[in-house]
Amino acid sequence: MEVMNPCGVFEVQTAPLTPRSALDADSTVGLLANDKKNADVLLGFVQQNLSERLGISNFLWLRKEATKPADLTEEFTRDCDAVVAAVCD
Repeated sequence: MEVMNPCGVFEVQTAPLTPRSALDADSTVGLLANDKKNADVLLGFVQQNLSERLGISNFLWLRKEATKPADLTEEFTRDCDAVVAAVCD
């Protein structure tokens, strides 16, 4: 029996991670949720944790349809110092 990989042939490409910036109470964090169940719940816990641990109070929420690319607003891309995305079920 021959087992075939349905993904075809692929090559793994590595890339360095983006340097992480330090967050503080003046930071703005973007919270990007798809419309799957519990994505907003998970991000709510992230928001609470960042607020309690780092004193962050500036959060921008963006919701997107699970099957479509995010329509990032100018405000979201301009003002966020960091973004947390959640994909849940």
